[in-house]
Amino acid sequence: MVTGYLIDRYSAVDILPFYLVPLAAACFTLAFIDSQWSAFVFMALLGASLGSSTTLFGALWPEIYGVRHLGSIRAVIVALMVFATAMGPGITGFLIDAGVPYSWQIAGMGIYCLFGIFVMNAVRSEVQSRNTVLPAEE
Repeated sequence: MVTGYLIDRYSAVDILPFYLVPLAAACFTLAFIDSQWSAFVFMALLGASLGSSTTLFGALWPEIYGVRHLGSIRAVIVALMVFATAMGPGITGFLIDAGVPYSWQIAGMGIYCLFGIFVMNAVRSEVQSRNTVLPAEE
């Protein structure tokens, strides 16, 4: 509900870089805090990030690409997401077999989220500059 309010108040493009912040914090919590309460913090932060993603991306694709080819765009995105989630456990299992501690993998996922925030900020700037309408010359 908070994400919907923020999208209405600003735009999906404006809040795009920030939706991965709770996920990065969740990964770092799980990687570096070895306490029972950390599982609850991890799950709350994970839920905040994943819960906001559905609302965010439902508004983002029409905002960036329009609605003409929205079905095709969503089909490609969902197919890529299914493929990526199917690969994740295999990669994690391979790394565990290779001797990479799970906490390092989770910390790496947090770093990956931070990198994603940086990339999404660049995307936001590009989309905003593309969508800026110059005033008509008189």
